[in-house]
Amino acid sequence: MRSAKQTKRFLGMVGRRHASVAGLALAVALLVGATGCGGHEAPHRAPDERTPLTVQVAEVAAADWSDGVVITAGVQPYQRAMPSTVLMGRVDRILRKEGDRVRKGQILVRIDSRDVSARVAQAEAAVAAARAMEQNAKLMKERMERLQARNAATQKDLDDATAGYEGALANLHAAEEGVKAAQAYLGYSEIKAPFDGVVADRMIEVGDMAAPGRPLFVIEDTSRVKIEGQVPESAAADLAVGDHVVVEIGDDAFDAELTELLPAADPRSRTFTVRALMDNPDGRLRSGMFARLRIGGAPRAVVSAPLESIVKRGPLTGIFVVDNSTVRLRWITLGRAADGMVEVLSGLQSGERVVLNPVAALEDGHPIEVR
Repeated sequence: MRSAKQTKRFLGMVGRRHASVAGLALAVALLVGATGCGGHEAPHRAPDERTPLTVQVAEVAAADWSDGVVITAGVQPYQRAMPSTVLMGRVDRILRKEGDRVRKGQILVRIDSRDVSARVAQAEAAVAAARAMEQNAKLMKERMERLQARNAATQKDLDDATAGYEGALANLHAAEEGVKAAQAYLGYSEIKAPFDGVVADRMIEVGDMAAPGRPLFVIEDTSRVKIEGQVPESAAADLAVGDHVVVEIGDDAFDAELTELLPAADPRSRTFTVRALMDNPDGRLRSGMFARLRIGGAPRAVVSAPLESIVKRGPLTGIFVVDNSTVRLRWITLGRAADGMVEVLSGLQSGERVVLNPVAALEDGHPIEVR
């Protein structure tokens, strides 16, 4: 049996031990709670606490799109000529250069024509001699007519004089035509512009030898231009001259009509050549420029988005739409694409802003900063 004093000491020790255990348990609980809170915050922060991503955005707008065939085309001048000469001679003087505007009949280049000038002088001298012979033959004929009237000359004398006059007259006409021919050759020594236009190319220099058939210049009339392209045979059957077409050059679009549809296909490409004619009074459109022809189909208003804004998630197609300072991933349905844009059939409205080239870290609800 313990004494009362021993019992009291034992109860005190037990009380102190329980107090120590309780304190230790409380400290452990507080430490675990603090650690647990810190570990939860890092991987599961609230969306509004994530670091905003800097993005580039574009506003969606409705645009007129035309269904039908879109073909690659090129700008061609309404007229194109390559003047040359029929003379063989040295290039003496060049009066026009590339880029110069010329009027019909203006001289482009002169070729040394001293030998042709000598031929003209010879032909003119021949005319003078033939005219003198014609005058003398005429006087002889008139004299014979008077003598024959007085029976002082026979009919044969008159016939001979008449034949001599007619031969001299024919020689005069031949000499005059020889002058015209020589002058025509002399004219070939001056190469002139065949129509109003611009000098697109020059293929000679002073001192070069010009030869018959050798092109010297390229002259183009671009007051009007032809837009020329090739259409597949599957589409050519539905086309006709006069059909409405849209010509796209750079960022500009022009309405035009189909003016030519060649009846024969290219046997290698199985395509048909089509042309549309356009006025070009200010000269903006230049020969050789790249163009597109949209043929067939009435224009219709569509909502389109840049191709660089489209996001693929497996079989789904989406787009990040700006919602105040965050983005929302919205699933959409696409139509056809053209010129870096794609038709959005559903899921997007005109006036909304979308993210261009979204990074992989961008998620639905992520905060953003617009660049």
